[in-house]
Amino acid sequence: MVTGNTGAQECSGNAAICPNNQDGVSQTYLQCDSWAGKYVTASCPADQVCYANPNVKDTIMCAPPGVGGVPSAGQCTEASTKCADSGKSGKYYSCEPWSGQYVDGACPSGLICYDRKNKPGVVDCL
Repeated sequence: MVTGNTGAQECSGNAAICPNNQDGVSQTYLQCDSWAGKYVTASCPADQVCYANPNVKDTIMCAPPGVGGVPSAGQCTEASTKCADSGKSGKYYSCEPWSGQYVDGACPSGLICYDRKNKPGVVDCL
């Protein structure tokens, strides 16, 4: 875990981590300066925050706040969607392929989410 003086923590290669190993909190992240062997602070683009990349150790991804996964929805590997409760609410989950996790989604106001029976991974809002 990185805290305090980031220059004091050693690193190697292209390693990058979120400050204090916290996802979705900071616009900055720590990138290894492999020449010096120490972490330096870098920034995500405007309106994005740091997330650990679960697919590649010691790398990060910058994404909008709130895209962290919904663990109870399970893992995913491709761009797919599924209703949280098909035919009963407008809530659905959409896969974030870079993280392998589902994130919350919602049908427009007043519409209900239905899983397509003939096309798994696709939902309709009706």
